[in-house]
Amino acid sequence: MRTVNPITTAIRSWVLRSPGRLASGIAIMVALLYLARLMITTVTGTAGDTAEPLANAANTHTTPVATPTAAAKEITETEVASMPTSSIGRSPATAAMYYAHEFVDTTASPTQWAVALSRVTRPERVNDTLAAARPTAPVSILGPTRTLSGTGTTGTTVEIDTSAGTMTIAVTATDDGWRVDSPLPTLDLDDVAAALATPRTTTPSPVTAPSPERTPEHQLSSESAPPAQQATVLAPVPVPGPIPIPELDTPLPGPIA
Repeated sequence: MRTVNPITTAIRSWVLRSPGRLASGIAIMVALLYLARLMITTVTGTAGDTAEPLANAANTHTTPVATPTAAAKEITETEVASMPTSSIGRSPATAAMYYAHEFVDTTASPTQWAVALSRVTRPERVNDTLAAARPTAPVSILGPTRTLSGTGTTGTTVEIDTSAGTMTIAVTATDDGWRVDSPLPTLDLDDVAAALATPRTTTPSPVTAPSPERTPEHQLSSESAPPAQQATVLAPVPVPGPIPIPELDTPLPGPIA
């Protein structure tokens, strides 16, 4: 047996009683659908249109401020040595100092040396020609980076002073960050050898010689004299032979008669 829905039955019977009620019911349904569509469009469309301009405005105001700040900060070798590899391309100074730090490293194996340089430039640029220019003697980095002003926004030149001369490094902005551009900078091996052969001059500290102690003269004479000379009275040495008779002015008395 079919079950009859009392709600739909009441609505159907009210609509179908007259053509006017049928037209009114259709108009009411159309009006409800229009209002529902209008409300949905108003809510979703306004929120989406507002959020997108706000996000674009935030990106527009944030990006120019962050880039110059990172690019203007100079970097030391100590900062790069303790920096994770994911941050070496955040600015021209970090990329240049990382390249210089790894280029003068003489303790790494050839494979480790090539892999380290490939993090900041294209791997195909680290070839045999660059390996032949690798320093074999220790080279010291003498100070922080020095970013040259007015070298452009996509390409920048950074100078780093070393004990073998100044290394000039050209870096370029890419999608992966700042990277060292070709030709890759090197150092003159003659300058490296000259820096190693140059002795360090040190000023000797003046040494004060100990002053000799004065010894009294009488003490020196008494100590240096032989024992025979130290005697106060010397005994006369007897001479063998007859006793000499002294010459007298008066004659000797004769025998007494």
